Amino acid sequence: MSSSIDFTSGNRHASAWRGPVVVMGYADVIDVLLEQHDEIRRLCAGVERSRGAERERRFRELEALVHLHERGERAVVHPAARTGTGTGDVVGTARMLAGAAIQRSLATLHDLGTRHSGFDSGFATLYRAILEHATREELDEFPLLRLQVPVQRLHMMAGELHDVQAMDAA
Repeated sequence: MSSSIDFTSGNRHASAWRGPVVVMGYADVIDVLLEQHDEIRRLCAGVERSRGAERERRFRELEALVHLHERGERAVVHPAARTGTGTGDVVGTARMLAGAAIQRSLATLHDLGTRHSGFDSGFATLYRAILEHATREELDEFPLLRLQVPVQRLHMMAGELHDVQAMDAA
């Protein structure tokens, strides 16, 4: 699936995730989130290997996408994982807390600036946290959702996720 992101605005939360191209309407919320995880990983690698104005631009893109991604997960995904079983509650809560910690780290790095001498080490720590967070969602939370949530509901959740992210980006 391909994706397109518009990060032309100077407002750090004004970007809109346009999500995966949906073929025949079959993308569900997990497909959308996996596509966003891939894009977040790509953006992290871009921030890591770039410098100067290019690094600043890429970091703003990463910040915006992570914000939208986490906002959507908090509103749509984690609550669905937390219903049904004690395991789901533990997994959903853990992912929500990890996502909040990532957003705090992003805000700290934003305030520091990409040209600050401490940015590289701070970003390396953040990058590892983002990779771990995405992996835990993919291994723990997403399979739980596939088991507990009916397929039709997962498809409806993709629309809900889009709406939350679009409203937040506006």
